Amino acid sequence: MKYFNIQVASQLSGVASATIRAWEKRYHAIVPERAENKHRLYSETDIEKLALLYKLTELGQSIGKIAHLELVELKDIYSKLMHRPYEEQYVVTPHHDKIDVEKMMSNLFLALAAYKIDIISHELDKIKSTLSPREICLNILVPLFQEIGNKVSKNEITIAQEHTLSAIVSFHMGQLIGLHYQKTLKRNELILITTPEGELHGIGILAASLLCIHYGIKFIYLGPNLPAESLAQAANALNPKAILLGITKYDVPGQPTLSDYLLKLKSYLTSSPELWLGGNVKAHAKSEMEKKRIQFFTSLQALDTFLGKF
Repeated sequence: MKYFNIQVASQLSGVASATIRAWEKRYHAIVPERAENKHRLYSETDIEKLALLYKLTELGQSIGKIAHLELVELKDIYSKLMHRPYEEQYVVTPHHDKIDVEKMMSNLFLALAAYKIDIISHELDKIKSTLSPREICLNILVPLFQEIGNKVSKNEITIAQEHTLSAIVSFHMGQLIGLHYQKTLKRNELILITTPEGELHGIGILAASLLCIHYGIKFIYLGPNLPAESLAQAANALNPKAILLGITKYDVPGQPTLSDYLLKLKSYLTSSPELWLGGNVKAHAKSEMEKKRIQFFTSLQALDTFLGKF
């Protein structure tokens, strides 16, 4: 039987080294072998169990309640939650690589061209079962919708096809958000996630929600296109740590500006949550926001870095 050090075990299972140690110490999830120098050594079975534990916690299971279970019991729980037989390919192990992103993208675009909704849904279901929320955000959603934007601008796909894909993605990512809501989180700081009124694009804030899931951050996804008064009502009732607003357009003629929206929002707020903005904001506006102590993220990668230290 092959054995691996904790760094390799972490890479193969998708579980951070610190988390592996915590699960060992608190819950005795794994009892690794020890090398002569006392360093931990993990078997292939250990790594599969770690990967499966990670997937189950992503599906809303409490690590404290499942860590002691045998691998066969964990597989049974996974099968029941996913409504299908357990298959090793859905869990990262030493026996196979992660999902082929390039091939998956190709499959999605071919299916989208023919409106093969079942194939698109199957691919997204496979992604949910294989990748972490952070990987889905940064490795799938970001490049996927960048390419969608390119193809729409070149008339290679239609707006209707773009909306079709967005709707299916929103459905599948919404399932991950719903499972996250069922978890008991150690931190109580709440983040409200939305876009300003008139901002209809919700994929960016869905992706931001996936990063919050990955880092175990408590949040409420309010969807796009939220009037300032309605957002303030939610914030006044919930007293969040911060409000995260996604922006894809700026100062559209005939519509209120982003500054107008923020001014109106503050006038309705009875508390003082931090304001976080992410997306397409012009440089001079960004400078003004920084003066007002508004946190700004130029990309989801920047938000990821920030949340990793949050």
